[in-house]
Amino acid sequence: MSGRQSSRPSSKVSPAVPCIDLAALGERLRRWRQWRGYSRAALSRLAGVDPMVVSRLEARQKPRLEVETAAKLARVCEWTLDQLCGLAPVPALPAPTPGYTPCPEGMPAWLADGLRTSTEDRQLAAHIFVWQVRGATLQAIAESLTTWGVRPFEGGQWNAARVRACLLRHTRGTKTAQGALLRAYGFGAEARQLAARRTRPRL
Repeated sequence: MSGRQSSRPSSKVSPAVPCIDLAALGERLRRWRQWRGYSRAALSRLAGVDPMVVSRLEARQKPRLEVETAAKLARVCEWTLDQLCGLAPVPALPAPTPGYTPCPEGMPAWLADGLRTSTEDRQLAAHIFVWQVRGATLQAIAESLTTWGVRPFEGGQWNAARVRACLLRHTRGTKTAQGALLRAYGFGAEARQLAARRTRPRL
């Protein structure tokens, strides 16, 4: 009997091969976050997830990801779940202009008297978004505003966090609000670019 082979199927199960590369997912998330100028904490707040989730994903230290968490991250990036997980292609992120800063272009004339009203603060948010699209980092925008002598509407000194707060205050981080803001201040071309990103595949 010892020489006979059993006809019963083997009970050994091959180890499961993960279909989602979480290391690649973390890299996609990091590149999108840096392109948008968000810190890990800001991205976590927008998505409504634990900051450690973003940190561990980008550091390639997270072995698994819950569907609910993945859905929240995909929504912020305006990707589908398949795009976030690498199961569908994601458009290449626009390459920002190296070293772009709004300072050499000169201060917009309407900023000469500072930010005296919430309407002017809203107009600045539109410019901030346009400067970002052109490749300026939040820090570069903060430095330009400081050089021009413009103080934040809520007081204090400009830094990347205050620039981000100004933008989010008037857009809540949504593409719809950003598009409306751009159109309200004559940035039609940028608004059209933004609208085009809503069609699948989305950015």
